[in-house]
Amino acid sequence: MNELLKKFEQAVKYLFIPYLALMFLLMYPIEYYVQSPGGLSEVERLVSIDYQSDKKIEGTISTTFVMGIPKPTIFQFLVGYFSPYADLSVLPPSYQTYTSSEVTQISYQDKFISVNAAIIVAYLEAQKSDSNIHIAYDYRTMVFGKSSYLSHYNQIAFGDEFVQVVGDGGVVLTSTSDVGLHTTIGETYDFTFRRPNQETYTLGVLKNPETGLFGVTFKGYYLVDKTQTFPIYHENDTTIGGPSGGLLQTLSIYNMLVETDITRGLKIAGTGTIDYQGNVGYIGGVKQKIITAYENRVDVFFIPYLNDVSYDNYLEALNVCEAYHIDPEGWLIPVSHFTDCLDYLESLGDGE
Repeated sequence: MNELLKKFEQAVKYLFIPYLALMFLLMYPIEYYVQSPGGLSEVERLVSIDYQSDKKIEGTISTTFVMGIPKPTIFQFLVGYFSPYADLSVLPPSYQTYTSSEVTQISYQDKFISVNAAIIVAYLEAQKSDSNIHIAYDYRTMVFGKSSYLSHYNQIAFGDEFVQVVGDGGVVLTSTSDVGLHTTIGETYDFTFRRPNQETYTLGVLKNPETGLFGVTFKGYYLVDKTQTFPIYHENDTTIGGPSGGLLQTLSIYNMLVETDITRGLKIAGTGTIDYQGNVGYIGGVKQKIITAYENRVDVFFIPYLNDVSYDNYLEALNVCEAYHIDPEGWLIPVSHFTDCLDYLESLGDGE
């Protein structure tokens, strides 16, 4: 009996240690970010418009997404390390205190702001050829970042709208730019926020004595007023976050508004942020997006051209094409502004 127990203990010992090692590899997160090629997603699935009902759209417009893993496990990190198509980067210090869920929330807030910018730019451009189209929007400020020392950290949520704060002497501040000027380090002030369901709440937030800050980061954006906008658009949920689909989203919305099908039967994809003036902005994950586009045989791929050696996505894309023996000729198109996309597609003519 003792011999049997001894053998059982040995078996448990030799099996348990490898089991713990395996669980460590599969579950322990590290402060990195892994990016690998993803796929194409037709952007009309996110925003649809019931307008120009007789118009037939021959081609497609898609954004290119990558598979991103914030705080990967050691196993996921190793898989990315040995993949020729993946990139590894250390998480920025501001993100290292966030959980994976919170990083995802920030990504979706980025997408929310990006979609509103895309709608505004597309409507304003389409309005130039169709006076029936109109759009209204106003400026808002949302919670976009939180430090670990923020008072009521769990009560103040990403995406909540900043309404006001009662500063020194009872002055009511409705602009976040005035908060630092009219508050004192070490004191607590009443901040009022509004949740997405329009519920407002007020909390006392401490101006941290060590940092001299409240520990909350705000981001301004424009929110479309649907009641004052025509034609009406509909937003649908997707699992893709981030702002890098803004340019292609703008192109898709514009195509739903105008009479002519700008796709010309082509498979159009691309990447790039969009601001309220229609400028195209820098994005990450160029290698993965170029490989994704090439493997999906797109006809046209729009990519930001910033004319800046340090941050030029187009030059970065050309280097990727060279490294992976991809011919960029005829399909990799650099753009700096939304109208550059329209000009290029117009230049193709109906016969292309």
